[in-house]
Amino acid sequence: MTFMQKYIHAVTSSTLAWAGNIYDLVLITYAYSFLHKYLGLSYFELTLLFSLGLIGRVIGASIFGKIADTKGRKNVALIGTAGYSISQFLFAFSTFFPLMALIRIVEGSFMGAQWTAGTVIAIEQAPKNKIHLINSIVQAGYAVGYALTGVTYFFLSSSLDNFAGYRIFMLTGSIPLIIVPYIYFKVTENFKPSKAEKINVKDYKDYLIKASLAMSGMFIAYLSVFSIYPNFAEFEGFSPSYVGILMAVANGLQALSYVFFGKISSIFSTFKLIYLGIVGLIIAVILSMPIISFLHTISIMSAGVYLYAFTVGFWPLISGIVASSVPSEVRAFITGTSYNIGAVSGGIVSALLGVIIAVYGMKSLPYFVVGINFASLAIVFISMYTWPRSNPVAIGRS
Repeated sequence: MTFMQKYIHAVTSSTLAWAGNIYDLVLITYAYSFLHKYLGLSYFELTLLFSLGLIGRVIGASIFGKIADTKGRKNVALIGTAGYSISQFLFAFSTFFPLMALIRIVEGSFMGAQWTAGTVIAIEQAPKNKIHLINSIVQAGYAVGYALTGVTYFFLSSSLDNFAGYRIFMLTGSIPLIIVPYIYFKVTENFKPSKAEKINVKDYKDYLIKASLAMSGMFIAYLSVFSIYPNFAEFEGFSPSYVGILMAVANGLQALSYVFFGKISSIFSTFKLIYLGIVGLIIAVILSMPIISFLHTISIMSAGVYLYAFTVGFWPLISGIVASSVPSEVRAFITGTSYNIGAVSGGIVSALLGVIIAVYGMKSLPYFVVGINFASLAIVFISMYTWPRSNPVAIGRS
């Protein structure tokens, strides 16, 4: 197998597996109304189920990240992809809240394993001059997976009025199992444990802390909008079919944006692109979750969602900076752990949104979301602005 073939298979499989990962994570957000009505789950319990998937991720990233750094990336990618797909199959048939919660944590652990190994195996096989672009392509799987949830909801939303329809809807999340044979047969890696002096993760704790803060800020900002937007949009008068189209188009745009920002990062300063993106997100959240009455129109709010989705395309540049700042012996652990610590932070805020809705009502949500975005994006800016500007670690191939 030529280098080009290995590189293409690694990137393709990682992108597809990451798309399936996100698809399974967010699919439940479209079923909140159904689960609230037919299982009697509160919005706090519903947002908690979403958050538990994210909490499980940091567990999986920490455990499997160390395995990936010592035993290789491919097997961890296989285990993670198969694990979250099978977990989603089981979740579709669970109606007892404690069991649903347990499955979501387990599923999240496998999700953390997949992202950690899949992302690293892709960027390590990429040409050195295309690291940010390849990382952005892989992370575009996030938007592709989210967009596909919108497509699924568009076609199946009318069937979410009985358990048979609900189960079919949730079972679509087990489809990523078909990616497992592709990873097994087509993805290769020449992983060899380092025989050099052992590198201590503690020596890179500053990188881990700043990376975790930056990722936490991004996840909190993003999930405070997108984890609840389908329900918020319907509250604002959007039809279910329009919500499906809106989320599909927005996330398709986000996928293109990931690639766009990855491409132009070879021309413009990566850090300046991040700062510009932060400004764009602040403008977008004001439009998508308006606190001013005259902005409460479908066209303006939709434009805000599209702007948010496009502007957030700078996000993978942060994980690219992290990966290129640390050696391979700790790369999977630090990139995976920081990313998924961020995911947990976003999940906690997502669960708190359920409490806010229960106490203050959906109408008050924009005030909280706008404030959350301002605070969390300030953390992202500070983390990136103070990032150590040392020489990047060599990754990939010439």
